Amino acid sequence: MGNMQLSVLCEAEIEKLHKQTLEVFEKVGIKVTHEEALRKLKQAGARVDESTQIARIPAKMFKELLSQAPPVAEVTGLNGRQLQIGRDNRYYISLILDPFVNDYHDGPRPPKLEDVRRHTIIGESLERVSGMMRMQAPVSDVPEPDCYLKTMEVFLCHVTKHVEAMPSSVENCRQWFDVYEVIADAAGLDVAKEPLLSIAMAVTSPLQIHANNVEIMKMALTREYPVFPTVCPMAGTTSPYSVAGTALLANVEALATVLLVQLYKPGHPAYYCTAPSTTNLKSGHDLYYKAEKMTWKTIHCQMGKFYKLPIKHETGGSLTHRTDLQGGAESLAYIMASVFCGQNNMLGLGSMGNANGMSAEQIIMQCGLVDMAEYLAGGVDMSDYKLAFDSIKNAGPGGNYLTDQLTLDLMRGTEFFESPYFDLTGGYVKGAAGMYELAHQKAEELVANYKPTVPEKIRTAIKEFFKDRYQDKKVADL
Repeated sequence: MGNMQLSVLCEAEIEKLHKQTLEVFEKVGIKVTHEEALRKLKQAGARVDESTQIARIPAKMFKELLSQAPPVAEVTGLNGRQLQIGRDNRYYISLILDPFVNDYHDGPRPPKLEDVRRHTIIGESLERVSGMMRMQAPVSDVPEPDCYLKTMEVFLCHVTKHVEAMPSSVENCRQWFDVYEVIADAAGLDVAKEPLLSIAMAVTSPLQIHANNVEIMKMALTREYPVFPTVCPMAGTTSPYSVAGTALLANVEALATVLLVQLYKPGHPAYYCTAPSTTNLKSGHDLYYKAEKMTWKTIHCQMGKFYKLPIKHETGGSLTHRTDLQGGAESLAYIMASVFCGQNNMLGLGSMGNANGMSAEQIIMQCGLVDMAEYLAGGVDMSDYKLAFDSIKNAGPGGNYLTDQLTLDLMRGTEFFESPYFDLTGGYVKGAAGMYELAHQKAEELVANYKPTVPEKIRTAIKEFFKDRYQDKKVADL
């Protein structure tokens, strides 16, 4: 049975992009503002210019380091579920917090602490969601800097799934590490061996890795936490103003992180991850979810497969904050590209508003779009049984198939698309709820029926960890 697939590059173009990637590594290089990392790069065979902090990596060294990167990243959560991220596996990660929330009643507004709780509960409750990520954004009803710690506390008190952490600093990374040491101890787990977190390491376009991000990477290597780069070149400002040129630059930056991880700790899991965008040269605005995003996603999934690495990118998302045709079309396009191209880890269900916003309903609606993409990706079973020659023969011209054995066999199965997040009534049910209304109803239902999944012992340990860290002690009681 064939599966539905998507590609942009032919084999010759994949090889061409790879060869140009080697040329960039060897002739242009990567700026690394970390003395120890530069020293290690030099010892491994790179040509390092100490005055500019640029390391140029020859093809032989590139190949040797890349060969040590594993094709699968194994992660888990407090729920004990083991995720094998790589090869043909797919997992979806829900977004929890962003700079604005698109409220069902009030429209776009700053997020509140209650949004963190609700969104975490929804992600924890949805079977489609395998992990969650909390962006480092403030909430409007808790003062800074306590809001960052409080949102982390509320998030962690409601999640047992794998967590994708995006530290904003070495200090913030230490907070993640310290609280997970407390969580692991309360859960009776070995924090050094259980990959409860994946850690983001920022790459600054074009072609720069700063010292603080190397330190964040090094912290991940002290545990079994996979590393994923945040590679966000903007065509026209921080990358070439062409789809192919930005694809090349992003490919180099994604691989630079993988190589650096292997340089420090051979065999440690590192994801291939990119997230290019486009600069509107008329306004200077960064446009994160335009149509070319689907092309970049497809190209980079092909390259991630070529390098035999676990592939992580964002999925879904839209330029607009509105739940309209544009938002649905953009979300489905990027989800289809992710699924049809073989992406393994799908970040950010719930994203909208040019990657600056989210909503509870968007998480659920995008789960519905994932249902559709996964169904389409499954292809068609062309076995003799499903081709149904005997059914056609038995019914003959003018017959019907209502009581045909094939109908009886398959009527309660998954032969045809079903999803609770779509209006599939076809207009035959008067007043049937639309997709947005269905998503809102589901969100309300999940929150109302939620029963804590994090054991009380662990929740108590989390709250005690944060209690003395707040500047305003009243925040602990919120």
